[in-house]
This record gives sequence, C-alpha cells and structure tokens, in this order.
Amino acid sequence: MKKLFSISLLFSVAAMMFTGCVSEEDDLFDSSAAERLMTSKKMYTDRLGGSTWVMEFYPLNTDEAPKGQGYLILNKFNRDGSVVQAMQNELTDGQYLTDTSLWEVISDQGTVLTFNTFNKCIHMFSDPGLYQTGQGFEGDYEFVILSLEEGAKYGMLKGKKRATYNRLTRLPDDVNFEEYLKDVNDFIATMFSQDAPNEPLICFGDKRYVITNTESCIFDFYPEGGDEISQTESHAFMVTKRDGDYYLRFREPVKPDSVVDENNAIQELKYDKVSDRFVDETDPNKWIASRYTVEEFFKNEFEDNHAFRVYRDATVTELSAKMLNALNAAHEDIKAINKNYAINQISLKYDAENGARWFFKYQSGNAAKNIEYLYSCNFDGNKVNFKFLNPATSNAEAIMNRVAGINSLLTQTLSQEFVITPYVTTFNYKKVMFTSVTDPELWFVVNY
Repeated sequence: MKKLFSISLLFSVAAMMFTGCVSEEDDLFDSSAAERLMTSKKMYTDRLGGSTWVMEFYPLNTDEAPKGQGYLILNKFNRDGSVVQAMQNELTDGQYLTDTSLWEVISDQGTVLTFNTFNKCIHMFSDPGLYQTGQGFEGDYEFVILSLEEGAKYGMLKGKKRATYNRLTRLPDDVNFEEYLKDVNDFIATMFSQDAPNEPLICFGDKRYVITNTESCIFDFYPEGGDEISQTESHAFMVTKRDGDYYLRFREPVKPDSVVDENNAIQELKYDKVSDRFVDETDPNKWIASRYTVEEFFKNEFEDNHAFRVYRDATVTELSAKMLNALNAAHEDIKAINKNYAINQISLKYDAENGARWFFKYQSGNAAKNIEYLYSCNFDGNKVNFKFLNPATSNAEAIMNRVAGINSLLTQTLSQEFVITPYVTTFNYKKVMFTSVTDPELWFVVNY
C-alpha cells in the first residue's frame, strides 16, 4: 500500500512539473506572429525611408549573359512612399534611365520590399516581352529582406521568386545618380576592356587562374598552365563605388575545385590604385592583377613580330609637346619635297639581325609607302635602349639625307633609352608609354 502511494505521489509531482514546462513554453514570445511582422514592417520602412542605396541586381542565378549578369540599380527611397530609380547598361542602350514609382514593405511569407507600381528600371527585368518572348529576363521586383541593420552600410535582399541574392550598399543622400553610374561604367570599361591584348590573373593563395571574357562582367577563368577548354568556369561579378574606392564583388563566394582551403574563397576585392590591382582586404594573397608586367608584355609581343604604332594625328594626351613637334617637323619637311607626301604615323617592329626597325608610313597620293631604319635594341628591366644604326634601303637613306626633320627624329629623338610604363592601367596594354630616361618631357604612346 505504501509502495502504491509512493508511485502515485511520484506521478503527481511529474505531472505538475510537465504542466509547468508547458506553461513556460507559451510565454516564449510576448507577441503574436502577426504583431512581429507588423513591427518588422515598420522597422524596415523607417530604415529605408529617406535613404539612398545602390542595388547589385541579378535576374537569375546563372553564369550566362545576359540573364546572369549583374545590373546596378540606384534607389532613393522617399518617406512619402515614392522611390526614384536609375540605371545605365546594355538594356538602356548605354543611356541613362531614371523613373519614379512607389515602394512598400509588406508581409508576405516574411518581410518583403516590393516596388508595387510600374518603374521603367526594376520592372524592365520582369517584362515578358523584353528579351525572350514570354520569358523576358525573369527578374524579381519583390524581395525578402534578409538583413538591414540600423545605420548599416549594407543590406541583403533575396528575390522572392528567383531566390537571387541582391546586395544593397548605402550611398550618400546627395549622390548624383547619373554621375555615379557613368563613373562606375567608365571604370569597368577601362579595367576590363574588350580590346585589351593582355589577360589578368585571379589568385587564390597559391592557386593562379587566367581570366578571359573580362568585358561581360562574367569572368571565365582556368588554371594557369591548364586547359582553357575543359577547365574553364564562369562567375558573375559587379563593381560598385563607395567612399571614393571601387569594389569588385562576385555574386557568391568563388572557390574553384582545385582550391582545397575554404578560407581561400574570394567574394569581394578592393581596387588599390598604387599597385593597380584588386586585393582582398582580409588576405593580400588573394587578388586580381595583370598576368604580365608591362615590360614583359611589350618584350614578348615585340619579339613575336607584333608592330607598335605612334600616330602623329593622335590627341595631345598621347604625345608630349616635344614628341609632337619632332613628328610635325618630319611631316612638314617631307611635304616640302613633295606636297603629296604626308607622315601620319611611325611604327616599331622587331628585327632579328639588328634588334629593331623604326619605319615611316608616308602617303604619296593614293599610295602608302614605307621607309625603314635599323636600330640596335637592348632591354634592361623596364627600360629599352634604341641606338640608330643605318637606313634599311637606299631610298630610306636618300630621304633621310634630304629631310632634316626625319634625320633629327631618327638620330636624336628615337635614338636613346626609354622607360616602359602602362599608359592607363596594367589591365590594358593596348597603349604603352615610352618616356626618355634623360628627358622626361619627351614621351609618346605606342599602340598595340
């Protein structure tokens, strides 16, 4: 009997303890789900209202253009529920486009930012007739707010239908949208030009990859020394600007199969003006830079018989005043012999026996003629030394003897040591600058 009473008492105590636990579970949340959503709506509405952001918008999670490319959309969220958007890209034919519509934070399977009246910018990507009839770019115009802290520099959105991650970066409220977009687009065109003859590298610690297809903002890259056909992978990225600096950010962290260490993944790199490369701010061993130095590139291409050209009629920014005067003197002196003669360019080419050839292309009526002159050529680091030897032909010798401007150009202006530097950036050696070692006011640009 005592045993039965003890067991009953034990079950009674356990039941009371369980009941107490259930009661505590009911008190975990001090508000309902609906109330929490309303609080969240108000909080994000307050944080967005009266602020300006650039959105890195990706229509789809693919690495194929154009749907997988990123598109910058600038947003000024006004407290009256209106939003001013702007963009400038291939879809706008390179023209600046801006429009004003309405925005709202709503509750729909989470807290959602919606652009709920038509805007020419964001809704262009959901227009079914824009790109592929019936599909368009398949982009979102409603986004689940994943993060947007008070006073944060960044926020993260997720497309409601397509699940693409789209980052928001805070901009100054007085930013000029048109100037911002032009600045970023010009920077991308400079760094990743379609006509660049050299390739950049991306480095993951001790793993280096050659980058191709730079102009589409979807990098293709393969292991240095590997096979471009079978080992290429693609990754979309975008460039933004904040606090005066440019940042390159991949849509998601990039880690090729051959990179074993997860810590060597790359997502965002900052452009460093001094080194002319993009560098991971947390690890200087992760970067994007030119594959070759300018002197390596020039020497390799030069000795591979590629001709480099200097244009007399180039803009003054590609010729110093001294070089332009020397070329003009040669041009005027040869016209004095024959008014139909005109020198518009000179070219530099490799000569296996002597080192180099500088040759003039001059126009005689409708015919173009070349006169060539031989030089010795010696490389020393980022310097190249040209020394005049002799004319290559009897006709070249006769013209040199008769035309004082050409004689002076050959034996003085071009017959000396030059420093080789990039004209604009190491990411594009389409134009390379030669500067006299003894006279820094004498310089010119050679065109690839």
